[in-house]
Amino acid sequence: MIRKWLGPYAIILFTHSSMLYAQEPSSIPSRSLKPIAVEEITSDKKIERRLSEILAAVGNYDHVKVQVLSGVVILSGIVDEDHQIEWVGDLASRLDGVVAVQNQITSHTKKIFDLTLAREEIGRLTEMAMHHLPTIVLALVVLILFFLIFFIVFLGIRRVFAARISSLLLLNVIAKALAIPVLLVGLYLALKISGLTGLAFTIMGGTGLFGLVLGLGLKNIFEDYAASIFLSVKKPFRPSDWVTIGNVEGIVQQVTSRSTLIMDFTGNHVLIPNSLVYSSIIINKTANPKMRGDFVFGIDYSDSIEEAQITVLELLRQSQLVLKDPEPWVLVDELGGSAVNLRVYFWLNVREVSLFKVSSYLLLEVKRILLAKGFRFPDPHREVVFTNRLEIGREAISNAKQQIEPVTSKTPKIDEVRAEASELNRQARESDLPDQGEDVF
Repeated sequence: MIRKWLGPYAIILFTHSSMLYAQEPSSIPSRSLKPIAVEEITSDKKIERRLSEILAAVGNYDHVKVQVLSGVVILSGIVDEDHQIEWVGDLASRLDGVVAVQNQITSHTKKIFDLTLAREEIGRLTEMAMHHLPTIVLALVVLILFFLIFFIVFLGIRRVFAARISSLLLLNVIAKALAIPVLLVGLYLALKISGLTGLAFTIMGGTGLFGLVLGLGLKNIFEDYAASIFLSVKKPFRPSDWVTIGNVEGIVQQVTSRSTLIMDFTGNHVLIPNSLVYSSIIINKTANPKMRGDFVFGIDYSDSIEEAQITVLELLRQSQLVLKDPEPWVLVDELGGSAVNLRVYFWLNVREVSLFKVSSYLLLEVKRILLAKGFRFPDPHREVVFTNRLEIGREAISNAKQQIEPVTSKTPKIDEVRAEASELNRQARESDLPDQGEDVF
């Protein structure tokens, strides 16, 4: 009878034990670790005090609370990371006298825009900056002092070489090249004081700013700067000169270390890189103030060519706008289909008067004088040549010459024929010029 009930009873007991085992806390890992040596524990208070002391010594567990009841450690509170929860539970289970661990510790809920770490990092940086503030201030003072020394040396070198070097840009380049070591020494000392010794050696080693600029490939900037030095030394033109550079024609306004500014005859600002200016064909039309102008007019075949030449030459010699040296010319240019074409050559001072305005005035004067003397200007589209002599026609022409009255002319004032450079320079002063730096001429 006993054997009959012993089997079912053993099965029930085994099943009940398995269920109890399954309900045991799972926070205690089954590890074969050596227990932490503590004093002999005779009360829950000693376990609680010992565990609290360990957590305080480790740090970052200030918000963890420890409570021990009948050998069962109850942990609660908040920690920063999830792995700290498992570590505290493992630590509590290894203490002598601990029967079980109930771990109720939770971690901070991580937010999408959690600025806690950022605030902590800013706090650490602020603390570090305040710690290094004295050395930073000292480094800045040293740097400012050497900047002042650099400018003093720069101005002193400029004064020494000013009488020997006429180019302002070349003078500045030489002065800066000789004064730049002072600035490099100051920068090295400032970095050394700040504790940036590696950066200081890099700059002094030649891989600093100059190497960085070359690494970025600023080839065009160096070409423009070098070309500006050559232009300032050779001076192929100056401000207010009438020049043609490539296919651009106008009045030079400014030459800087990067570019040349020209105002063309339509009032537009043209900015040309100095490297392109230096490699282009430059025509300076006012380097020599004397410029030759010319125009063509035609007279009838029946008129005297010699008389027309003498008349026009006399007009040119009496004009105050035409230079006497070199002398003007009136030459036969072409025997046209209906007229003898004469070309007039004359010289002007283009720094004072306009070639276009004076040419217009002289053309009107030639027309007035020749018409007054009976010369004709045949129309090539309407000229009819008769092969036989027409006496009546010639008498009519002779009578027409006698009826022509001289027309009085008015000599233009100098302001009316002033050179184009004056007008364009006035417009340039009234306009907004591109800021390209100091004029090197």
